[in-house]
Amino acid sequence: MPLSAAQSGQRFQILSLPNHAALNSRLNSMGVKPGSEVQVLRRGKPGGILHVACGVLEFMIRHEQAAEMEVKAVAPA
Repeated sequence: MPLSAAQSGQRFQILSLPNHAALNSRLNSMGVKPGSEVQVLRRGKPGGILHVACGVLEFMIRHEQAAEMEVKAVAPA
């Protein structure tokens, strides 16, 4: 499923990153890469930005870019 479809509070494992070289490089430098777990903290207005956490790192990502990130749900601990 795309990250853009994720509900707030859910945890996911990243399967793939967006197809944007600069964004890919930036996410990788922050430790956000395939295999990482992320949690959607908040969602902006429909089609807006997503507030996401990866460990102690929090970042915002545009809906269009999140739509290009494939994730799978992680079972609650």
